[in-house]
Amino acid sequence: MRRRKTVVIKDKKRRRLIIERFLPVKRELVWLGWTRPEHIVHWWGPGNFAARVYEMDVRPGGVWRYSLSPVDGNGDTAYCLATYSEISEPIRLAYIDSFTDREWNVVKGSEMPTLVTFEEETGGTRLTITTQFSKAEELEKAEAMGMIEGYQETINRLEDHFSGK
Repeated sequence: MRRRKTVVIKDKKRRRLIIERFLPVKRELVWLGWTRPEHIVHWWGPGNFAARVYEMDVRPGGVWRYSLSPVDGNGDTAYCLATYSEISEPIRLAYIDSFTDREWNVVKGSEMPTLVTFEEETGGTRLTITTQFSKAEELEKAEAMGMIEGYQETINRLEDHFSGK
């Protein structure tokens, strides 16, 4: 399957990262992919990581507790907590994504406000993920740890999940 191009905009001045891609998948399915644990576990995270959902309460004030573990067992598990601030089904969702310790205590300074939009287009959905950083250095650090490549792999996996691959 030929993949469409992922557009990456790194806006240092506004301290944000924008990832955009057209998916040949109906908007309602892409929305379900982002909001249901039974879908998330199949595609969330880079290909060499496995996602586990501990809680997913998709409503303003609700939380999504998840972890990402290396498939080969080599390396640390990352624990994360997202707190939803806006849900407009199936158009947009906003949350603050944070790294945590194993007891779900947020690692100070790791909070990343994130907006995901699902725009219906002919033949599919334009998915846009905007992540805001508190400092330009935090954006640089996220890029250095592979966030851009990780999101690209994650979106590939989302597309594959709904295309049956």
